[in-house]
Amino acid sequence: MKYSAAFVLLALAVLVQNSSAEQVSYRNYKVYSIQVDSAEQHALLKRWENAEGVDFWDRAGRRVMIHPSLKEAFERFLTMNKFTHELIIEDVEATIEAEREYDREYRRRKAASGRATVDFEHFWTNAEVNAYLDELAVEYPHLVRVATIGTTHLGQPIKSITISTNEGIAGSKPVVFIDGGIHAREWAGVMSVMYLIHELVEHGRSDHVEMLNKDWVIVPVANPDGYGFSHTDNRMWRKNRFPATALCTGIDLNRNWDYMWAFSSNACSDSYAGVSAFSELETQALDRLMQQYADSIALYLAVHTFGDMILYPYGYTLPFVPVANQAGHIALAELARDAVTAVGGPRYIVGNSAEILYTATGCSDDYAAGVIRAPYAYTLELTGGGSTGFDLPASQIMAVATQTFQIYRTMALNV
Repeated sequence: MKYSAAFVLLALAVLVQNSSAEQVSYRNYKVYSIQVDSAEQHALLKRWENAEGVDFWDRAGRRVMIHPSLKEAFERFLTMNKFTHELIIEDVEATIEAEREYDREYRRRKAASGRATVDFEHFWTNAEVNAYLDELAVEYPHLVRVATIGTTHLGQPIKSITISTNEGIAGSKPVVFIDGGIHAREWAGVMSVMYLIHELVEHGRSDHVEMLNKDWVIVPVANPDGYGFSHTDNRMWRKNRFPATALCTGIDLNRNWDYMWAFSSNACSDSYAGVSAFSELETQALDRLMQQYADSIALYLAVHTFGDMILYPYGYTLPFVPVANQAGHIALAELARDAVTAVGGPRYIVGNSAEILYTATGCSDDYAAGVIRAPYAYTLELTGGGSTGFDLPASQIMAVATQTFQIYRTMALNV
C-alpha cells in the first residue's frame, strides 16, 4: 500500500517541526544493568526508584538510568549490597543523538527518492500513525473501521482501529483487544502494534486468514500527548501531559485504572497514579472502548517495552492473587514464548507480574481480568534489543516486530 501525497507532505512537515524542537539533554547520564538475586535486594534497589535523577527503565529495576552526579554513590550502593552490575550505557544522550540523526537521514533519503510506501525502517510519529490508519479505512472499507474514541488534554485524537471480516464487529466472533504506547517512550511497542495492523489488513486475506477468525480492536497509541512529547522534547518521557501540579506534569496511565487503584503522593514520580482512578481522558476513552466490547473480549494485551516478559494478573499484591484460569494463562504464554524463540527471538520470561517484578496497582491488565472478565489478559514487555532499552536502533524495528508478531498470532489462534 502507498501513502497519499498529502501524507508525504505531512511527514516532511513533521520532520521540520521535530528538527527545531528544544530537546531535554541526557548528556553523560548512565545506564546500569543490574542482577537482582533476592526479594531483599529488590527492596533495597526500590529505595532509589523515586529519587531525583534516577529512572527505572524496566519494572524489575534490571536497568536503571542515573544522573551523572549520582555515579559514585550509586556504584558504591551496588557494590556494598553485592549487586552484580554492569555499566552498559556511558552517555544516554549519545544514543539519543544517534537515533535522531538516523531519523533525519532516513527522511532525507525518503524525500529524495520520492518513495512513499509503508516501511518499518523508522519510528513513526503520531501524525504518521493516524494518517496510516485513515488510509487503511479508505483502502479497506469492508475490513477496517477507524474511530476517534476520545481526545487528550492537549486536544489530540485517540484513535482506534477495528479489523473484522464482518464489515464491523457484530459480536459473533471473539475479540482480541490490544493497546500500545500507554507509556510514551516505549516506541518499539507502538511499532510492533503497527506492524500487526499492517499484516492483518494488508496481508490478512492472503497470509493470515486464520487470524481473521477473530475480530481485532486496537489502540496503537493510547497516550498521544506523551508520545508526541517524547519525540519533540524529552525522549525519556513516560506519562501523559496533564498538569498534575504547578510544578509537575503527567499521570502514569498504567496506574490510573479503576481496579485496586491506590493513591500515590509524589506527583513528580514517573508512576504517579493521579488524584483518582480513571481521572485521565486517555484511560476513560480506553475504558469506554473496552466496555463496548466487554462481552466479546477473549484476549487482552497491553503492549509495553522492555524486558522480554509475558506477564499475567494479578499484580497488585503479594502473595499474588491468582487470576482465573491461571494454568491456561501460563500455557498460552508459554506457547507464545516458544513461537518467538522458534523464529530467532529472545526467550521471554512467563510469570505473574507481582511475583516476577513487584506489586503495582491500577494497571490495565488487572482491570481487564478483574472488571471486564476477559478470559485471558496479559502485559507484554517486549524485547529492548540488547543493551539499548527504549532506544532500540531503528535498524532493529523489523526484527522485533516480526518476532513479536508471533506472540500476537500464537495467542490469537490458541486463545
